[in-house]
Amino acid sequence: MGLIRDAAVLGAGLTLINTLISVSADAIAKDLIAEFEAPQLMVIAGLVAMVLGLGAAAAGHGRMVLATPLPGLVALRSGFGMISTLAFFYAFRHLPFAEVFLFVAIMPLVAAILSAPVLGERLSRSVWLALAVGWGGMLFLVPQGPAGLGLGHAAGLVAALTGTVSLVLSRRIGRAGGTHTAAQVFYAQLACLIGGAVVLPFSFAPMDAAAVGMVVLYALCLIATRWLMVVILRILPAHSVMQISQVQFLWMVAIGQGIFGETTAANVWIGAALVIGAGLWLVKAQRQPAAPQTVKPEQKAKPEPCAMPDAALADY
Repeated sequence: MGLIRDAAVLGAGLTLINTLISVSADAIAKDLIAEFEAPQLMVIAGLVAMVLGLGAAAAGHGRMVLATPLPGLVALRSGFGMISTLAFFYAFRHLPFAEVFLFVAIMPLVAAILSAPVLGERLSRSVWLALAVGWGGMLFLVPQGPAGLGLGHAAGLVAALTGTVSLVLSRRIGRAGGTHTAAQVFYAQLACLIGGAVVLPFSFAPMDAAAVGMVVLYALCLIATRWLMVVILRILPAHSVMQISQVQFLWMVAIGQGIFGETTAANVWIGAALVIGAGLWLVKAQRQPAAPQTVKPEQKAKPEPCAMPDAALADY
């Protein structure tokens, strides 16, 4: 019993540390995007990931980093991830730091909806209610109505939707087997590198050593948070990690106010509370055991729904 309690405390502590690393990466991204264009940042971060990934492959981990039996699906997933990364950069440029959290937090809810056509999962009434509450929380971002919508909101919405597609495809790849999480991360960063390089000649701006160092630090934070998530998911179940990770909103509020001089309005607090509550509601609803059903021999059992399985959460 003591070992279980100690493991839970360790897992919770590592999750809190991981949220700080993740928010730090976001803060660096917001600082950099104010001066440089996203493609340039994506190229440098992608190069860092390539060096580390190919270095691991050269050290004898090539199969873990490079092998996949589903190259087309991995490429599709990586393409959507690249678009999401690009859009999130511009969301950080045009929106207050804490407001971007809502677009991140809504992704597991949208993933539950996309899981029906992509993964063949059943959606209960609770899932639809959670989604309605979550989108209701998003409306608090623009209390003045459509007139308050701007480029940042459009970028955030594109980032959330394409990121969700990438997340669901990651789940499908994970279910098929044969593709390590490291390979999904490697090819996602390769897609960012290629996508950024295509338009880099039209958006390049000179960078001093300090700026390059910040991009490298950003890339290392991304890799660290994904690696740490894999470790955490060996200690705690995914639903517990999701619940603890909601503290990320508080970090973003603190950093937004302390570093970027932003004030988080009451409507954003309310919206975040609704989105977080909807996500926790979804996790609880989908953890409840389904009612027993009589399955005929000729019928195939349908997969049970899951808000975000371990592999997908680690990759995300």
